[in-house]
Amino acid sequence: MFNDIKEALDYIESKRVKRTFEQFQEIVTKYGFNVKQKNMIHIAGTNGKGSTVNFIKEILMKHGYTVGTFTSPYMTVHNDRICVNGNMINDDKLLKIINDLEDIIRKENLSMFEIDVLIMLCYFDELDLDYRIIETGIGGLCDKTNVIDSICSVITNIGYDHQFMLGDSLDKIAKHKAGIIKPNKPCFTTEKNKEIVDIFKCVCKINDSKLYVCDVGSINYPYVFNCLSNEYVLKAGGSYQVKNAILAINVCNYLIDLDKELVQQAIDCFNWPGRFEKFGSIYLDGAHNVDGILALKKTIKDQKLENIVIVFSALNDKDVCKMKGLLKEYLLIQVSFEDERLNSNDINYKEILNDLIGNYKNIIVTGSLHFISDVRKYLKQNPQIR
Repeated sequence: MFNDIKEALDYIESKRVKRTFEQFQEIVTKYGFNVKQKNMIHIAGTNGKGSTVNFIKEILMKHGYTVGTFTSPYMTVHNDRICVNGNMINDDKLLKIINDLEDIIRKENLSMFEIDVLIMLCYFDELDLDYRIIETGIGGLCDKTNVIDSICSVITNIGYDHQFMLGDSLDKIAKHKAGIIKPNKPCFTTEKNKEIVDIFKCVCKINDSKLYVCDVGSINYPYVFNCLSNEYVLKAGGSYQVKNAILAINVCNYLIDLDKELVQQAIDCFNWPGRFEKFGSIYLDGAHNVDGILALKKTIKDQKLENIVIVFSALNDKDVCKMKGLLKEYLLIQVSFEDERLNSNDINYKEILNDLIGNYKNIIVTGSLHFISDVRKYLKQNPQIR
């Protein structure tokens, strides 16, 4: 039994175990975890998963529904992976569920992500929620969240990321993401690459599932956009959030009867930490792969930001050279944070931020989501650094 939440999370976060999806599925079945909970929505994709989760959550909440969300990685504390109506699971409840699961965790030698999936299933199963939105970790087909029985699947886009696990081509990656599509349940996407969409169509045909390819159109600043014959305004965030909002609106239109004013209120309430999030002169943007960097560049251009410096840190399992190359038109400083997958000779970001404040109008901190999380905590604890 764990005595406090720190002891429990220290143990969980140390767990790095490799296990196949099939092996995890057997464990879930063996112990009778409820994977057929009411109204589960499954979301995969290379970029925009968390933002799309948040848009769907906000729209459903504005229409009076209770919503559970499961996202990763966590941005501030471990608890924020699992939320209900935007409120993360509290320490006492999290500790109780972990202790309830301790025998299974130790006996089956579960990994951190597997434990989080089981905690989520237990927590949501206790509550009378209207909807449960589940974000994949990596991929889809073999992702541990794919044990759930969803009412619809959502695939944001397909790009290069996690090739060591998902394959070295967009086709292979797309087939992994499409693995969340369930028989006779619709799939929604804003992917526009015809070859990728054809893969989704093929998987949907096999599963007797309908594919909705949501039209995004051109995205220009200020972000006024049309969706399902209604006009909406995105007042904050990057250009890429328009696409995520359109995808979310289409999903919610399938689920419920939408009220245009309530949808706009949901868009106005949207706030996803670490996605073009502003702290004074500092922007935090988790552009953790090539597609993310391209989207960030468009936002910088759209909003005509000047006097820019980029503070960048990415993990070595990413295409760091290409990401840095895309940012070559800006002054770029590569820094480090605490992660075993980083080069140890990079400059410490805390020293750099202190030096940059007041000397640049726009300081854009970008790269790994783990890095963004680290910087965000630092800025929250040191409000004078803005």
